[in-house]
Parts: sequence; C-alpha cells; structure tokens
Amino acid sequence: MRYYITTYRNTFRPGHTLSGKQLAKFLLYSVVVFALLMGLYLLAWQVVIYTPVVDYLTAPGARQFSLYAVHFFQVMVLLPVAIHLLKMMAAYICRK
Repeated sequence: MRYYITTYRNTFRPGHTLSGKQLAKFLLYSVVVFALLMGLYLLAWQVVIYTPVVDYLTAPGARQFSLYAVHFFQVMVLLPVAIHLLKMMAAYICRK
C-alpha cells in the first residue's frame, strides 16, 4: 500500500512519469482501493440503517447520495491514473 500512496502523491509532480508496467501496477492497486472504499461505504450504510437516522431518509435522497458517493470514489481513484497515463504518453511523444 505504501507504493500506491507514494505513486498517488507523485501524480501531481511534473517530472515524475511511470513506465507501462508501473502504470499497470498502479491501475491494479487503484481497483483494489476502489473496492475497499465501496466496502467501507456499504458498511457505513449498514450502520445508518440500524440507527434512527434512517427514519429521516427518503428514497430519492438516499439514491442521490449514493450516486454522488460512487462518483466521488471513482474520481478519487481514477483521476491520478488518467494523469499518469497522459504524462506517460507526453513523455513518449517528446522522446521521439
């Protein structure tokens, strides 16, 4: 997990690029992190269901919140992958 966090931080450093193999490894770690975030999200819903807060939730509100949460997790995980991919392609094109 230390590799993922270091690579995530290096996403926003301009001089740091990844090779294709490193990018594939980072993508696999990103999928695992997304699965863990979704698991924590579902666990949080289980906690909410068994508390009195559920009485104040409406179905459209819960659905909208779920949609926003999933989109937020996707952006948090896939945006660094896209940035690394663009940096890798730019480095490859500039070398030629």
